[in-house]
Amino acid sequence: MSRLPFLSVVIPCWNEAGFVAAFLDSVLANDYPADRMEVLLVDGMSTDGTREIAAKYEAREPRLRVVDNPGHSKPVALNLGILESRGDVIIRLDVHAVYQKDYLRRCVQGLVAHPDADNVGGVRRAEPRDERLLSRAVSLANTHPLAAGNAKYRIGAAGPKWVDTVFGGCYRRAVFDRIGLFDERLDRTQDLEFNQRLRAAGGKILLIPDIVCTYYPRGDWKQFVTWTYNSAYWAFKGSRTVGRWIGSWRNCVPLGFVAGLAGAAVLGPHSKLVRRVAGTVLGTYGVLVVGSAGRIAAREREPRLLVVMPVVFFATHVSYGLGSAVGLLDPAGRRR
Repeated sequence: MSRLPFLSVVIPCWNEAGFVAAFLDSVLANDYPADRMEVLLVDGMSTDGTREIAAKYEAREPRLRVVDNPGHSKPVALNLGILESRGDVIIRLDVHAVYQKDYLRRCVQGLVAHPDADNVGGVRRAEPRDERLLSRAVSLANTHPLAAGNAKYRIGAAGPKWVDTVFGGCYRRAVFDRIGLFDERLDRTQDLEFNQRLRAAGGKILLIPDIVCTYYPRGDWKQFVTWTYNSAYWAFKGSRTVGRWIGSWRNCVPLGFVAGLAGAAVLGPHSKLVRRVAGTVLGTYGVLVVGSAGRIAAREREPRLLVVMPVVFFATHVSYGLGSAVGLLDPAGRRR
């Protein structure tokens, strides 16, 4: 343990009064050597009580330091934290999650044990924010291949695996010296862009599935749909802004689905062939969605999920597809 490198934990934060206390409790309870780590909470001048909660923790915890981030941009927060940090290893954490006691240590040990890895992360397990059925359904969809695609940090893996991205990420400091910081033009998906840039420069990203954190996805209907739409919008707008594709094939599937629905609606009334193809595709999609919902409902022993899960899956695909289309066509996404 005494040989572990000095670790800087960087946390972008803005108006997280409902989560920040439990989050800080989980981070500060980690078993990483206290004299070998610092925690930088980079706050975007929160107005909901987050700063007051953080100040109480800062007053009694010498490892914690609150850093001001006027404007509350997430990539700016990450860059401020990195520039303020002293660690040989830098890990990025999300406030909407809690972390197992060994999370920090195991991420760093993963880097030490795999000298060819530049970024190490684990699996993000999803739990509902409250007891409502919708919140439970959203959390279940969050880690299902029908909504998450092949994102291993969400659906899991049988063992350590080289991947295209991980949740958060534990980086060697040399990575930032080599390829630069997070792109501050990207309000969202800055992690996708950074990890794509890292891989393009020859870097490697390792998922270790035994490393686990618990994430609380947005369970309110409006928040869930808006978050899904914005995630897709920024994957495509961000790609246009930086002048290269930063996503994966899984980001394109909902766009194809929505484009197909739109094409069938326009051409279907004039073509029997289009109607047949559309009917076959939608029938297959319906069987897949209902079958997946049925298996989830049986596993969770909750019959109501058989009704709610197909709605959540369909809303995920449509809102992500629409966000992709707008991000692809939005004039504001032109490369700058």
